[in-house]
Amino acid sequence: MNRMEKSMVPRRSLRIELTPRELPFGLIGGGGAGLSLLSGVYPAVVLPLAFLVSVRTTIRLL
Repeated sequence: MNRMEKSMVPRRSLRIELTPRELPFGLIGGGGAGLSLLSGVYPAVVLPLAFLVSVRTTIRLL
């Protein structure tokens, strides 16, 4: 290794934080499952969307 590979260089990184919202996941998941039954869509399609609704996502560049 040369001298530059050993040096400490600040690197850009991406930080993704997932924090649950105030509503319980079961309530939102049940609402998503009920919505899928009313609209005729498979629950496997709606439940990932319900997960994204129940989680607050923060993306930061460090």
